[in-house]
Amino acid sequence: MRVDQLWRYPVKSVGGERLTAATVGVLGIEGDRGIAIHDEGDEVTWAGAVPALMRLRAVTLGPGVAELVLPDGRRFRSDAPDAASRLSAAIQAKVTLAEHQPDQPDTALHILTATTLHSLASALPDSAVDVSRFRPNLVLDNVPGDHPTAHPEHGWIGRRMVIGTLRLRFTKGCDRCVVITKETPTVPHDRAVLRWVARELGNTLGVYAAVEEPGEVRIGDTARWLD
Repeated sequence: MRVDQLWRYPVKSVGGERLTAATVGVLGIEGDRGIAIHDEGDEVTWAGAVPALMRLRAVTLGPGVAELVLPDGRRFRSDAPDAASRLSAAIQAKVTLAEHQPDQPDTALHILTATTLHSLASALPDSAVDVSRFRPNLVLDNVPGDHPTAHPEHGWIGRRMVIGTLRLRFTKGCDRCVVITKETPTVPHDRAVLRWVARELGNTLGVYAAVEEPGEVRIGDTARWLD
């Protein structure tokens, strides 16, 4: 197996950036979900409540700072004095931006296989299946013995893997919600995706992993089993 795609999401519930390499700690990729969007009650909000968030992208500028990219191409920094008002106007909801610290080491990384994405596309020929719907950190391809209608990672729970200088332990499947139906910069709104995942896969698509040994990962790195 090898790393085919590597993604970071600087702002929770907002589209992310594709990477060629990343530093990974026990809480995930450095800078991943380091900023959250808060609602009027100062609670962290999400794309299920504010679907327009999924139409935005964010790019890391530095520690704790991202550039947000609106659907029309306009950009602004997350630390700009008018960032909250510009974001609120773009998504038509009053929100603010705040520092966020991930705190779930058992779900530090979200991993999908290219096999699963191909399988879903085959099962839903009228739907646009794109990685942006599912927001993984890593997409692995060249899975040994894979089948075009399989979901191999669902059988990995409890196993350990080395990728680059990382050692991972797969902890649980990724339960899905309405977020995977939302419009993103590359796919339209589509309820059929969630209906199929719920009916055929018990509402699980992809897996989470804990980081047992932090390190570096790059596109093309080989993934091998420890057990």
